[in-house]
Amino acid sequence: MPASAPRLWALLPKHRGDARMVEAAAEASGLGVDVKRLAFTPLGWLLNLRSRGSLFTATAAARAQLTPPWPNVVLTAGKRSVPLALWIRAASGGRTRLVHLGRPSAPLGWFDLVVTTPQYGLPARPNVLVQRFPPTTAPEALRPVPADLAALPRPRLMAIAGGDADPQRLDADAARRFAADAVARATAAGGSVLAATSPRTSPAAVLALKQTFASAPVPTRLEIYGEGADDYRAFLAAADAFLVTDDSASMITEAALRGAPVALFPLPRRPGVGLRAYGAVEALARRSQIGRRALGAAIAWGLVRGNRDIGLFVQALATDGLLDGGPRAAEVAAAELAEVGVRLRRLAQANHA
Repeated sequence: MPASAPRLWALLPKHRGDARMVEAAAEASGLGVDVKRLAFTPLGWLLNLRSRGSLFTATAAARAQLTPPWPNVVLTAGKRSVPLALWIRAASGGRTRLVHLGRPSAPLGWFDLVVTTPQYGLPARPNVLVQRFPPTTAPEALRPVPADLAALPRPRLMAIAGGDADPQRLDADAARRFAADAVARATAAGGSVLAATSPRTSPAAVLALKQTFASAPVPTRLEIYGEGADDYRAFLAAADAFLVTDDSASMITEAALRGAPVALFPLPRRPGVGLRAYGAVEALARRSQIGRRALGAAIAWGLVRGNRDIGLFVQALATDGLLDGGPRAAEVAAAELAEVGVRLRRLAQANHA
């Protein structure tokens, strides 16, 4: 691509789900992409209060990547990326456009485009695009099912365990119930279980899964993240159905795009002190039209983050039959990603000399 063509900077955060969204959207843009891998100091939790941003919370290595020529568009995800994107725009003289994926935890008006999903409850704004799936690439071609997995009785249920995501908790008790649910489903169907954990699954939950599956009356395979061979992709290829803990939009999306039916296991809700306090205020605000408007304005101005409600994300998918299996989920996700790509190109071309 010519050097004079519009450029996009993809600021990749450490969180795997956020990084995948940024990579998918950047690829869909068709622009020249420069990847900037971010790392932050322990102060990365600080609130985003300056419209001109700051590099204060970034490590020296991360800051060293952010030098001119400045891009036409900066693409971010995650709260900690926001002050860096704002700083880049200020350094460019206001020329660089900003696009954020998910929830920026900052005034929505600071961004040219925010691409989000229903669980964040962002208020309607001209620069807010609400989609059913987070930006995601088409599922990679599945490898042939390994012989040892192909020998397991069908239907093969892939059970995917996540982890804590306030207010949801995957403790040892919830992990045991999740495993028991998977075993019961496989027993009733005369099939088998392929279980996998995530980077967020706690040691206590992992132990509970191991103990429960060890006594299962059906054939069971358990893949622990970071332990031994990585069988996750092989499990995806072999799965005829999914059972997923309901704490992660990215996990639910990955399962849905495989074209097999997806059932969700509801984790217990035990919000921390901050979420409980905000939840009480939010419930009070939603009792009146004035309160709802005030709440929407406070979220839009970045004064409050709003509670993440994964149930709204799941409800939108279920209403459209996108958890039922078949090709439609992948088709919808592809169309939404293409729309994000179009929006990114328009923003880049609008300020390209």
